[in-house]
Amino acid sequence: MKKIIDENGRLFGRVSILDLFVLLIALVLAFAVYSRFFTKEATATAATNDTFTYQIFVTGVRQQTVDALRAGDTVYENDDNTLIGTITDVEVGEVSQEYALSDGSYVLASSENRYQVILTVEASGLVSGGRYYASRTYELGAGAPLTFYTKYCSTSGTVWSIGEA
Repeated sequence: MKKIIDENGRLFGRVSILDLFVLLIALVLAFAVYSRFFTKEATATAATNDTFTYQIFVTGVRQQTVDALRAGDTVYENDDNTLIGTITDVEVGEVSQEYALSDGSYVLASSENRYQVILTVEASGLVSGGRYYASRTYELGAGAPLTFYTKYCSTSGTVWSIGEA
């Protein structure tokens, strides 16, 4: 009967043990590369959306724009048409401005036919690390300018406040 390993270190007198060890390492590395780069990772099939509210401050608009901003209307961002929420409340007030008088003083007076509007908007998206993303892609932040439109009008304002619903 032949020995399993002969005096030259060969398995059954034919294959070197060192060659077999190198072949085994090469197979393990090939499997690792395949599993790392050529297989897809399992991802969640249903991502949950967070709901948050924010307010948009719009100033200096005419009565037609005030009438066109209605609770229940959908709001879209103007540049890329991203859905950024639904209006839940509309607060309207008069616009006051400083006017210079001929003696060099200023007086605070209301502007005729101009209004300021505070829209409360409820959005569905992502809240992550203190940042708010409407439709999981459009980032909103307090103090940021925002040009938006609804079904009935288009205007711009400033995100006044933001927080979770």
